[in-house]
Amino acid sequence: MTAEEQTEARKQPQRRFSAVRAVANTMIAVGLILIGFVLYELWVTSYFARRAQGALQEQFRERAAAIELEAVPYKNTGDRPDAPFQVPADGTGPTETGVDGNGEAGDGNGAESVIVVEPAPLLGDAIGRLVIPRAGVDWSIVEGVERSDLRRAVGHMPGTAAPGQPGNAVLSGHRTTYGAPFYNLDLLETGDQILVETASGTHIYEVVDSLVVEPAETWVTGQWDGAWLTLTTCSPRFSASKRLVVVARLVAGPNAAAILAGL
Repeated sequence: MTAEEQTEARKQPQRRFSAVRAVANTMIAVGLILIGFVLYELWVTSYFARRAQGALQEQFRERAAAIELEAVPYKNTGDRPDAPFQVPADGTGPTETGVDGNGEAGDGNGAESVIVVEPAPLLGDAIGRLVIPRAGVDWSIVEGVERSDLRRAVGHMPGTAAPGQPGNAVLSGHRTTYGAPFYNLDLLETGDQILVETASGTHIYEVVDSLVVEPAETWVTGQWDGAWLTLTTCSPRFSASKRLVVVARLVAGPNAAAILAGL
């Protein structure tokens, strides 16, 4: 073996070691980046979302003190709620009927009553407070479900009923990031209470069902007779492949008697 061959033979292990070290350094760097990303998503975003809660609560109090509520006529038709989760006529509890189901007419006579409404909010406004004891939720609600909205609060979907009003009020929230207000939404059971405070008062809902749907199943945001609350979030945790949906019905509050009479 010549001197050149001997030198080349000595260099080969060094080259292999350098290549292995370069790969290892790259893997370490990628691992650190991934760890940093996870820390940011789970903790940093939640820190800023929780910090925003104090300011949003103050905005809500200011809005509630400044706006003028209005009493408007409301005529209950006496029809059973046209919804996938109807209150049975015998009052024993909720039953699933299908989106197009329409139950028997109630004993109401279509008498006109009065409900309290508040002015429509602007996008981004703090409009209320959501409290769910079983899920450990006490979170501000803002008008809108854009990324900027859900990064600081639970969002109310524009175009759906306002909480405490006739129809279906739809609220969306994060499951694992930005404070994860809906992290434990899967713990809710039939009969659990959900409280929504708005400028018109505190509205109490009872859970009637919890289900997982495909993202394309937009019927859950539809408007139904009666007064309903639909909560939506991602499912399972750390994935956006499906949607966890909790449906609740209004049972008490400023407008409950008028809306529920005869249903």
